[in-house]
Amino acid sequence: MSTESTDPVEPPAVVTPVPEESETDESPQNNNWLKFVIVGVLAIVLVGGGVWALTSLGGTNVGDCVSASPKDVDKPDGDWNISSKGCGDSAATHRVAAMLKNAEDPCPAEGIYEPVKSGSETMCLMPNLAEGKCYTSSDDGAFKQENCTTESPVKIVKKVDGLPEEGTVCPEGSSELRFSEPASVYCMGVHEGS
Repeated sequence: MSTESTDPVEPPAVVTPVPEESETDESPQNNNWLKFVIVGVLAIVLVGGGVWALTSLGGTNVGDCVSASPKDVDKPDGDWNISSKGCGDSAATHRVAAMLKNAEDPCPAEGIYEPVKSGSETMCLMPNLAEGKCYTSSDDGAFKQENCTTESPVKIVKKVDGLPEEGTVCPEGSSELRFSEPASVYCMGVHEGS
């Protein structure tokens, strides 16, 4: 008798090796450049947006110096052209004294302030004056810095921070120009010299 089994014999199982991962466009190594591009684009957008916001949406702050003039000289209550300047720049005609929440709000009580609208902002501007400099008043009411000569109508002979008692700080022969915000007194005299 034979001991062989009559059961059908199954062929041995074939083991298929798992293929190694090959680099495709989806692999992390090829996506690194894409990450750098995305980060770079985001950085440009954020920085550009910040600069735009500063220059277009409220880039003018209290204390800043500006060149300011009405867009239409016949309508000084209308919009003004405002551009930022360094306070020492002779084109800086005004200094921002206050930012108003509403266009109907008043400017500070003491001083020569010009309520000005520029786009959506309303601000109070004061003349940008410096001790030792000479000025003339222009057609639009702004003080314009000029070279000091014997014909100069106004020279700022002294500037005092704060609001001391009236008549106590300016030299004899000069008059006071007082501002409550920022608290300051300018002593205006006539240029004496060549």
